[in-house]
Amino acid sequence: MRDTVTAPRIHPFHTLIPLFLYVGVISAIAQSSLGPAAQPAGTARNFVQERAQLEKAWDLLGIKWRELTNERPAAPATKPVPRAPMMSIPQLEKLESSTKATPAERESLARVTVNGYTEPEELRSRDGTLTVVLVATYARNVIGTDPVYLRSYNGHLVGPTLRGKPGDTLRITLRNDLPTEGWKKDSMNTLHDFNTTNLHTHGLHVSPNGISDNVLIEVGPGATQQYEIHIPKDHTPGTYWYHAHHHGSTAANVASGMSGALIIEGGLDDLPEIKAANERVMVLNQIPYIYKNTVPDPTPEDAGRTKTFDLPEGIIEESTAGFQFGPSDWPTLGRHTTVNGVQLPVIRLRPGQVERWRIVDSGQRESLSLQLQNIDPKGDGILFHEIAVDGLALGKAVKKDTVVLYPGYRSDVLVRAPSTRGEYLLVDQAVKSGINGENETLKYIARVIVEGAPMKMGMPKDKEMEALRLPSLKNAKIDSQQTAFYGILPKPDGSSGVNFTIDGKSFDMDEAKELMLGNTDEWTVSVRNGGSINTGHPFHIHVNPFEVLSVMGPKDPTDPQSEQVEQLEDGPVWRDTLWVPNNGTVKFRTHYTDFIGTFVQHCHILDHEDQGMMQLIDIRDPKAPTVASLKADRVPRVGAPAPAFNQPDAAGRDHVLADYRGKRTVVFLFKGHGCLHCAQQVHEFARAHPQFAAKGIQVVGITSDTAETLKTALAEAPCPFPILADPTGKAFAAYGCARSNGLTHGTFLIDEKGKVQWRTTGSSPFLGVSQLVDGPPQTTAGLSR
Repeated sequence: MRDTVTAPRIHPFHTLIPLFLYVGVISAIAQSSLGPAAQPAGTARNFVQERAQLEKAWDLLGIKWRELTNERPAAPATKPVPRAPMMSIPQLEKLESSTKATPAERESLARVTVNGYTEPEELRSRDGTLTVVLVATYARNVIGTDPVYLRSYNGHLVGPTLRGKPGDTLRITLRNDLPTEGWKKDSMNTLHDFNTTNLHTHGLHVSPNGISDNVLIEVGPGATQQYEIHIPKDHTPGTYWYHAHHHGSTAANVASGMSGALIIEGGLDDLPEIKAANERVMVLNQIPYIYKNTVPDPTPEDAGRTKTFDLPEGIIEESTAGFQFGPSDWPTLGRHTTVNGVQLPVIRLRPGQVERWRIVDSGQRESLSLQLQNIDPKGDGILFHEIAVDGLALGKAVKKDTVVLYPGYRSDVLVRAPSTRGEYLLVDQAVKSGINGENETLKYIARVIVEGAPMKMGMPKDKEMEALRLPSLKNAKIDSQQTAFYGILPKPDGSSGVNFTIDGKSFDMDEAKELMLGNTDEWTVSVRNGGSINTGHPFHIHVNPFEVLSVMGPKDPTDPQSEQVEQLEDGPVWRDTLWVPNNGTVKFRTHYTDFIGTFVQHCHILDHEDQGMMQLIDIRDPKAPTVASLKADRVPRVGAPAPAFNQPDAAGRDHVLADYRGKRTVVFLFKGHGCLHCAQQVHEFARAHPQFAAKGIQVVGITSDTAETLKTALAEAPCPFPILADPTGKAFAAYGCARSNGLTHGTFLIDEKGKVQWRTTGSSPFLGVSQLVDGPPQTTAGLSR
């Protein structure tokens, strides 16, 4: 709340564009495609109709989740599926486009597929810089035999593979060529604004501030955003990935293929046996497009009925979201998991050959239980030798017949082909309680053919890999305990739908968990859902990885009340994403090194995140002065001399208030990296700067950022007026903007003689910037709380 004129309401995430970034944004770029929502030339879009369609999708998702809160019997155990007879080619061609194929038919298709295995375009750093252009645009592609028209990076079903090294700088230009959207009131914590995007470098230990790995940036249709991400020289090499991360559109963007592998080279790569192995980058995705489908429609007006789609191309849109992002929608649609955008590719190995597979689960909500099965039911499968998870070396090779992946997981495995020829299927194994708490049937991902001349290849020894594991925190001194409770809960008022929560609350950009730079903390994360919802949640936190010490969960996954047992195998283990079972609890330790700033923890079932299962994290430097250590003055009254200040700009040049005497001056104080509202204010001042200049009014901003942080931000996006650094909060205190609960915002209009002509302070920044051009606003805003 504030004690001044109420500025026009800004959609919450329009306030998240970080400091200085709008200045220099390229807008009104010609759109390469108008997309499925576009209208014929000369026809106005019906935003009211689009809003109604979106609200229906919200209602449908709410009904589906609400149904899961009702009591229901435990799912029966899954029985093995018998091997299938071979089918004729005409039968297979018809089957490939079918969404209702039986398990036997799907196996037949997998056993004779001839789809080529391909990898995305690869971009490597040069001279310490990796330069990338990502264009978010609609594109036409084919999955199996189905034509699809989906949002993409650079027109493909998966983004380019990015390869860099510790110490490199990533310079990424993200250009949004998607069409404009209508404004949607009250859309916070819903699926919405599918054409608004941004970028996250998942797993990288880099700064979350400014134009680095800042997921609070908003890149709207027609805008271009520059990112500059500095990879520390001591960064852990490994398999990471990048993907869209705008709250509300993350699920739709990632499900469409707006993601790609990001590899930091070194470490395991340099071992002779691994260096000699052929490497495959495999980005797995479940793309839930609606095409020619008949699906259940449980909305009240269509209760007990089905809805049939017969579209010319597969789509993922707000109007169809209710049939794509709910529990059980993926198996209902009958699609295949793609490998680098290809359905059922063929992978060829030579007998005895060793390959390294970098596997990324980029799916937005499904889990995978990968196995390499022999097509001969009596024959042995191929084992995986897992050497890293989430990009972090295990320090050994762990033999597994099944590699389990949840959304956001990565696994680096060595695969050694048998010494004899044969054929195998890469499958997603059946489980009796999958990610939605229901039976998961066997699914087919790729065909693997072992053929050709034998090869003799070695495997690395565990002793060679030991030193590559991050040092353990198991015996570290713990500074504090942290907790988080994830849950899908019925709405308190009993209305349809559910709330997606952390600590009982849906995402709120005004609340953040505060942590201290340099601390080593132990976290306890638990899942407790409402009613009979039996799903866990993959926990993910940005910037800092963590070492998992324990995963406790029900012995019988179909019965959350069954005996609690330890489920962590081969632990402790370092990760950045971790499945927490329903009614389960995990413990891990992490330390916050190198970076202060604001970022998030969230569920990596991305439609859960979009609907509110996310929480802000703010890491603060304990050495920085606190508000309590400042001697705060009262807010200067109107007519009183403006308090003097002496603060440096990004170049280190000091500015004092006396420098601005003789002209009217606006001084506004805003919080830096930790404030999610200030970016819009900076943008408004930058946009109105020509009008201020024409009236002879000077503008000066004062931020709580350090001069170094300020310098980094301004290097990429210069600001048309001075911005001064006040990391100690002295100027804030002088202007009465240092309160007992932290720094606050203030805007002051100062006349030619240096006296306060008008001022406002409060928990939110003043956004009616243009009102100051013609003098003090005619309001009661001269008072402050």
